[in-house]
Amino acid sequence: MFDAGEVLEHAYFPIDTIVSLEQTGRIEVALAGREGMSGWTAIAGFCRSPYRAMVCCRDGSLLKIEVNALLAAVAANPRLSTILWQYMVITAVQMAEGLGAHSHHRVEAAIARWLLMRHDRVGGDWIEAQHQEIADCLGARRASVTDCLHILEGDGHIRCRRGRILIRNRDDLETRANGAYGTAETLYRASLGAFGKSSNASERATEYPTVDPAGQRQREYAFNSWSTRA
Repeated sequence: MFDAGEVLEHAYFPIDTIVSLEQTGRIEVALAGREGMSGWTAIAGFCRSPYRAMVCCRDGSLLKIEVNALLAAVAANPRLSTILWQYMVITAVQMAEGLGAHSHHRVEAAIARWLLMRHDRVGGDWIEAQHQEIADCLGARRASVTDCLHILEGDGHIRCRRGRILIRNRDDLETRANGAYGTAETLYRASLGAFGKSSNASERATEYPTVDPAGQRQREYAFNSWSTRA
């Protein structure tokens, strides 16, 4: 959709696809599905994105809005402004968790996180992915990815088919992520609304209470209704 350093002309809201933000070398730094957007740096006053935005599903659609129109909508609607700023904070937390996965955990934990994040954003339990794609996103060797996927499959967490991975035991995958997954998703549920497929979602959402400018808790998800009107 746009490359790193390119002037942002539009912001994009995925409907039934996934957008990956990538550094040089295709290493993935953040992910957005129908819960989020890309091009959000424009809201903070940056007319260029530091990352490349790539659609990583074979099918799907997005909504787009001109950056100037988005900024005008944000200026006219304090609630929309709050929602988008909260989303940017959540994305920053997601990036921090990814950094932790790369710095402190084994490749196996990073792969478990990668699978969980995509599982949250697809309609069912099948994820379309090649081993090389996962390796590129994580900056890992393809052979290491293949070995880890075999371990996860042998333990009954996933089932691998050519170009497809079935999530069979999500709870155990969250354990395998070893703390590198969950905080950003919990923040989203606490501030913006229902999200993801975690079985302990309702238990953790109360850990991060948030308020809007009027002092009321924000619990509803507003991206889709607003972006459709836009």
